[in-house]
Amino acid sequence: MTQHHLQGKRIAILGAGWLGTHLAGQAINHGMHVSTLTRNPATSEKLYDLGVHQPITAQLHEATWHNKLLREQDFVVNCVSSAGGGIKGYRLSYLEGNRSILAWAGSKHPASFVYTGSTSVYPQVDGQIVDETTSTEGASESGQVLLETERLIRENSLFARNTILRLGGLYGPGRHYLLDRLKEGVKEIPGSGDSLLNLLHLDDACSAIWATLSQDGNDSREPVEIFNVTDGNPSTKANIVEWLAEQLGCPTPLFNPNAQSGRSPIRNSKGKAPNRRIDNRKIRIECGWAPTHLTHRDGYRDLLP
Repeated sequence: MTQHHLQGKRIAILGAGWLGTHLAGQAINHGMHVSTLTRNPATSEKLYDLGVHQPITAQLHEATWHNKLLREQDFVVNCVSSAGGGIKGYRLSYLEGNRSILAWAGSKHPASFVYTGSTSVYPQVDGQIVDETTSTEGASESGQVLLETERLIRENSLFARNTILRLGGLYGPGRHYLLDRLKEGVKEIPGSGDSLLNLLHLDDACSAIWATLSQDGNDSREPVEIFNVTDGNPSTKANIVEWLAEQLGCPTPLFNPNAQSGRSPIRNSKGKAPNRRIDNRKIRIECGWAPTHLTHRDGYRDLLP
C-alpha cells in the first residue's frame, strides 16, 4: 500500500506509547486521519501537538473510550505495552485491553486490525530456530498471558483482517538499554552473555505494521495471521555489548550470571531464560517486508553519541 493510497484513510492507534507515537507520526505524514488512545495525559498532549486528529486519554481495558472513538475506521492497531504491576498488569493491558477492543468493534467491523505481541511466547532454550508453527508450550507466565490474548483474537476475529505480530526485542531512539548501561560506565552486567537476542528496530516494527495492513486485497490470507518480526540476525548479548563498548571506546563489562538485574528477567515455565533464533521468513515472503536495520550494528550505529 503506497502513501498515496493511505491518504485520507482513518487509523486508530490504541495503546499509543513509544511505538504507537512513532506510528502515528508516520500516519500523519501519509495524510491519514489519525485517532489515538493512551493512558498517559502527557502523551496525549504530545500526540495532539504532533497532529493527531482525535487523541483520547483512557485505560484501554476500560469501556470509557468506546463512545469517544469513531467506529468508522479503516485500520485499527493495538500496540499497547504493559502498564506494570506484574502479571495482573499484563492481563489488564493485553488480554483485557483486547477484550475491550472487541467490545468496541461490535459483532463485525470492516477495519483491518493489527495487534503487536511478542516473541517472548517462545520458551526454547537450546538455540534452535523457531517459526510461527513451533510449540509455545512451557512459555513464561507473562508469555502465557500473551498466548491467551492471541487465542482471544483468533476465536473472535471480528475485523475484516486480523494480524498478530510477534515482535522481537524493540530498540531505537529513546529506548536502548544496553547502550545506556555502557554509557553509564557499568563494569558488570547481570545474567549470561551467551543468550541470543532477537532484536527489532523501531522503524522496522512500524514498517512491518504497514506491510501487513497493505495485504487488504489478499483474499488468500487466513482470518487471523501470525507473523514473527525480528531483524533475522540474532546475536549473543556478549557480542552486542562488546561491539557497543568498542564503538564507545570504553572497557567491556563482564557478565555475572549470579547478579540480580533491576529488570524482571523472562523465564520459561522451568525457570530458564529463553535462547532461540526467531525465523522471520514468513512475513518476508507473504508480505514482502524486509528490515532496513539488518543487524544490531545497523540499528545502534545511529544511536551512538
